[in-house]
Amino acid sequence: MASLLSRMAQPLTPPIETLKTYNFKKCWADILAGITVAVIEIPQGMAYALIAGVPPEYGLYTAIIQGFFGSLFASNEFVSNGPTNTQALLIAATVMRLADPGDTAMYLQLVVGLCLLKGIIQLIFAAARMGNLIRYVSRSVIIGFSSGAGVLIAAGQFKNFLGIKIPYGGAKLPGVMGDIQKLIPHIGDISIHAVGVGIATIALILVVKRISKLFPGPLLGVVLAGAAVVMFGWDESHLPLVGEVPSGLPEKLYMPWHITYKQAEVMLGGAFALALLGMIETVAIGKSIASKTGSVIRPNQEFFAQGVANVIGAFCQNIPGSASFTRSVLNYQAGAKTRYSGAFSAVGVAVIFLACAKWAYYIPMSALAAILFLIAYALVDWRYMLRIFKTNRADAAVCMVTFLSAVTLPLHYAIYVGVFLNIALYLRQASQLRMAEMVRSPSGPFVERPLQEKHGRRTVLFLQMEGDLFFGVADELRDRLTRIQNDASRVVIFRLKRTHSVDSTVLQVIEEFVERMNELGRHVILCGVRDELMDEMGHYGLVKLIGEENVFPTSFGVFASAQKALDRAKELIGGSIDATDIADQDDLEYWAYEI
Repeated sequence: MASLLSRMAQPLTPPIETLKTYNFKKCWADILAGITVAVIEIPQGMAYALIAGVPPEYGLYTAIIQGFFGSLFASNEFVSNGPTNTQALLIAATVMRLADPGDTAMYLQLVVGLCLLKGIIQLIFAAARMGNLIRYVSRSVIIGFSSGAGVLIAAGQFKNFLGIKIPYGGAKLPGVMGDIQKLIPHIGDISIHAVGVGIATIALILVVKRISKLFPGPLLGVVLAGAAVVMFGWDESHLPLVGEVPSGLPEKLYMPWHITYKQAEVMLGGAFALALLGMIETVAIGKSIASKTGSVIRPNQEFFAQGVANVIGAFCQNIPGSASFTRSVLNYQAGAKTRYSGAFSAVGVAVIFLACAKWAYYIPMSALAAILFLIAYALVDWRYMLRIFKTNRADAAVCMVTFLSAVTLPLHYAIYVGVFLNIALYLRQASQLRMAEMVRSPSGPFVERPLQEKHGRRTVLFLQMEGDLFFGVADELRDRLTRIQNDASRVVIFRLKRTHSVDSTVLQVIEEFVERMNELGRHVILCGVRDELMDEMGHYGLVKLIGEENVFPTSFGVFASAQKALDRAKELIGGSIDATDIADQDDLEYWAYEI
């Protein structure tokens, strides 16, 4: 009972463990790093709220609550949690299927409900220890999805960058084509003021970035854009503005209690995609930083941290959030020492928000759109895509299909399409039987060569099988064994040293082969059999069928088990075995060996 309670409490221990070695020096470094991240997170949070279709303050609520709780329980101490671009885009894609952002009450209820649903899914994944699920999502899927998300973000922000007010809905085409379809009828409403502010904001951020990556270019761009609005006396008639942003706690709470079962059912697919995407982002970010710090990433702990942050966030009017690569790297580069830098960042956002909320009214929407254009461009990893298109067609296909799915289908489908393709390609590769022929060179050592259709008239055929022998390779194995059975070899040796596992379907195929060989008065020998594999075969009855004297477990010596198998083959055929018995010397030198 005590061990069970200890295991249940384990995910709650990271902040306590950090406190044991905490001191003033680390605290001061965390405060400085937290403030640095906070000034970047404020314009980002507002911009990501814009993508999600909610008022700007909801992005800041998310930065405060999820930034605080997510950092406390994460396995990586430098990860910064809060609103992110891909999460925000997926939120909008999911919720806009059920409500129009113009219907504020219903839309916010659904967004908050989505946050709660995502958090619950992540906690269930953590409890079930399903962190290894992310192994089935390759970098090609992430790059394809992120690149598609970047295109969607940019396409969705053209209206704000151009200063055009377009009502939600009305598009008959999906994805990017829908954004273009809505924009074209209003092309004559472009605001020169908005475009000018947007271009100036982009130029300023790029210049500041060249000077110092630690300097808050986006925040400076937003502040100067707002100052320009005040200085020139511009208002909504000149360019769209953020408008009034309430300071402090939200005046009205939008809780998900009125969401119907049917709506929840529709949101479930998006919630799963958000949970999986959030996990992938967090672990990828954590691994990137861990490569510099030497820390260890625990996927199940990350699921727990994200789940806690989203569940608590749902009761504090948050949108679904995750880890941010930009803010996490900035947190590390700014000198953060522990996980409490994330908590200080959250406090910093809260203080600045409370003090400056009234000035947010003057921020031009085109300035936020400019920030999002730069973020969208950074999401498209041109270098990686170019490399895989030159080197790996399978990865390139996965990346391209995921990208096209992201820009043409409901966004959460892109994650599922990418994962499905990954698994399909993995199964295709895994179902290719790896069987090589072991031949003995005149100098003595064994070498491997590809198994051919014709084996000559060798008395002994020595084969090596590799990898996982599961039902996917059963048919190919049966065909090969049938051809081997029709040859003249009196003894067939299988070396299983590199065989990881054998399922019941393959065991049956081997059993049928052994039975046919026995009927023909021939023999099968196994060598290099690991202990766990020996137990499986013993329970199945295969060891008894082959004969215990013909099954040799793995041993420490190089090819020691193989030599025992050859000695046994010598006994069975009643003669000596030399190189010509297990190799065709005439063609040996022409083989391309697979060592």
